[in-house]
Amino acid sequence: LIGTCRTKTYVQEHSVVDPVEKTMELKSSNISFTNLVSVDERLVYKPHPQEPDKTILTQEAIISVKGVSLSSYLEGLMANTISSNAKKGREALEWVINRLNVEIEEFAASARGTMRNSMAAAAFAEK
Repeated sequence: LIGTCRTKTYVQEHSVVDPVEKTMELKSSNISFTNLVSVDERLVYKPHPQEPDKTILTQEAIISVKGVSLSSYLEGLMANTISSNAKKGREALEWVINRLNVEIEEFAASARGTMRNSMAAAAFAEK
């Protein structure tokens, strides 16, 4: 939404993660400035059907500017902003996933090392 450093904009978001289907759906709508504009956005992340290591992002937004003569201009401007923000959101999600993968690998390596040490200590104690 359009704002300045003096304006706060509030948005309501509802997220649903389905671990069985491996999907995540985000729905958001503005709760500020609803007398001027309404923005309803929906993002769906799901696995690519042919390439399971890839994700498909589907984004849709309905923007309605009310009672302003430049409504089509403002709707286009807001659509561009939403598209730009979706890219930032995707990049943030990719960063989190990559960070989780690194931490999982570090944890697994640590666990393997601990198991080796325990097994070596047990073998030494048996002698």
